[in-house]
Amino acid sequence: MQGGQESVETGVIRELPELVKNQIAAGEVIERPASVVKELIENSLDAGARHIEIELEEGGAKRIRITDDGCGMNAADLCMAFVPHATSKLREVEDLDHIASLGFRGEALASIGSVSRASIYSRPADRSTGLRIVNEGGRIEGPVDAGGPAGTSLDVRDLFFNTPARRRFLKRTSTELSRCLDVVQRTALAQPGVGFVVVHNGKRVYDVEAAMDLRGRIRRTFGAELEKDLVAIDADDGRHRLQGFVAPPRFARRDASRQLWFLNGRPVRDRVLIRTVKEGYRGFLVEGKQAVVFLHLSMDPSLVDVNVHPAKSEVRFREDRRMFGFLVNSMREAVATTDMSTPGEAMLKSAWRREGREDTPGQAHLGDPGVLRPAAPPLVVREVPGKPFDARVVSTSAPSAPVGRPLPAGAASDSRAIASAAEDRLAGPFLQVAKTYLVRALPDGFEIVDQHALHERITYERLLSELRGGGIEVQGFLVPELVELSRAETELVSGHAEELAQVGIQLGQLGESTVAVHGVPARLKSPDVEGLVRDVAEILARTGKAPAPEEIIEEVLHRAACRSSVMAGDTLSEDEIRTLLERGRALESDQTCPHARPTRVKFTLADLEKAFHRR
Repeated sequence: MQGGQESVETGVIRELPELVKNQIAAGEVIERPASVVKELIENSLDAGARHIEIELEEGGAKRIRITDDGCGMNAADLCMAFVPHATSKLREVEDLDHIASLGFRGEALASIGSVSRASIYSRPADRSTGLRIVNEGGRIEGPVDAGGPAGTSLDVRDLFFNTPARRRFLKRTSTELSRCLDVVQRTALAQPGVGFVVVHNGKRVYDVEAAMDLRGRIRRTFGAELEKDLVAIDADDGRHRLQGFVAPPRFARRDASRQLWFLNGRPVRDRVLIRTVKEGYRGFLVEGKQAVVFLHLSMDPSLVDVNVHPAKSEVRFREDRRMFGFLVNSMREAVATTDMSTPGEAMLKSAWRREGREDTPGQAHLGDPGVLRPAAPPLVVREVPGKPFDARVVSTSAPSAPVGRPLPAGAASDSRAIASAAEDRLAGPFLQVAKTYLVRALPDGFEIVDQHALHERITYERLLSELRGGGIEVQGFLVPELVELSRAETELVSGHAEELAQVGIQLGQLGESTVAVHGVPARLKSPDVEGLVRDVAEILARTGKAPAPEEIIEEVLHRAACRSSVMAGDTLSEDEIRTLLERGRALESDQTCPHARPTRVKFTLADLEKAFHRR
């Protein structure tokens, strides 16, 4: 302070200019052309559009134009379109607790305008003329009068023209186009009732009609081979509704690109939902593979928080435990009805590729031989102890109704398949190949069954049924069997003796490195007691948990079932083969073993016709 005057100290913290703020926001919201496509499509849907056209040039890097038939904007709304955090979808802070719209932050248009040459034309249906406003890198002009149809058209040119560092990170045209198409396809699957058209460099590359349902959209997007084998799911617990389709495990992929969830019409990627799919396919799908699903989840918007991430792809559920149980149970019921058998046609094509052959039409088409009827009457079964897998002797007294389960959903339209199922009475004859694979004729072809995989599923399901019914029946030993382990394994297994008793394994510690096994599940035939105990020790050491959680208990039962089942190399009589197939048929699903390996491969007459060049 000099001469009675105060010096004004200048700080280093200052408010950023509005353009810089918008470009920073654009870095979070607008990563590439696909981000622009996503934000603008969401705006169109929130405006009530029923037809949306997306025009792209150079993968969207040069131009993105999105035209809709929505409600349009008047002059006042259009003036606010490029203003940051200006939105028609929120009014009060309480509105964040029940967001029903796809967009709500009011960041997208301001961010897009700050890094491109953008313009908006819009006309409400009750106006004779429309308006146009321009935003070129943050410099706004208009609105001015313009002619055009009712609705809105937003034109984005030269994305990142004023941020060259961002533009250099864009990939080649084909990559950017692929990502834009992925956004449109996911949105089209999420929004039945809305038509979409994508045009790239003047060529139509994707379209779905507004009247097309979800199954039709899946067929248009991913092909008829997948769509025809999908199984529908529709479940409701009063607070959540699950609809859509699940694919048989054989369609599983290495990536999760076809594992699609839609929440209240919004495509989402959520950890709870991803885990739901994994649990829904557990035991049906090989570890490391990703299931194919197309699922719509509907709930009250107040039960989910979508304000988690700028891209709005992540959400947070308020009742995730209740929802998780409902989703897993509903999904498992649907997955169990899918056709899990390996189709013979795929195996033939694979063999031909290895041989360098082409799947070309051959001679004249072989006429339909009709349904093949078994020579023997239906079967009546009675229990006989002492067989290798507690087999049953079969007589030929005919019951009044044929044996069989309903066909999986989606197969009802195939009258030939229905007739085949009705006529399939497991009459034989059977052929055992390499003492491992069972071959039998079907009314519409033949199938090859892995005897160990099928019996493993049977044994496992019976053990699990006993466990859930209140306890597994135990076969006690007059003389305990002793199993030597390391000291650490002995302490680990003995410390969980009470929990192991729940799954029928009764044991106690006998010395520092020995456990005495007093009983095992009675369902196991000729059990490998030492192998079973070592499996338990390995599971406990790997998980670090007692086998109280169901997934740990089930893993113990998996191992037990495997060790106690008919093995590759076991010779089976025709009665034993028939009994094995009968018991498999009685299960909810007998098409995979507990480790998700297929139990059977089916070859249809059509497969044989192709193999012998008759088709």
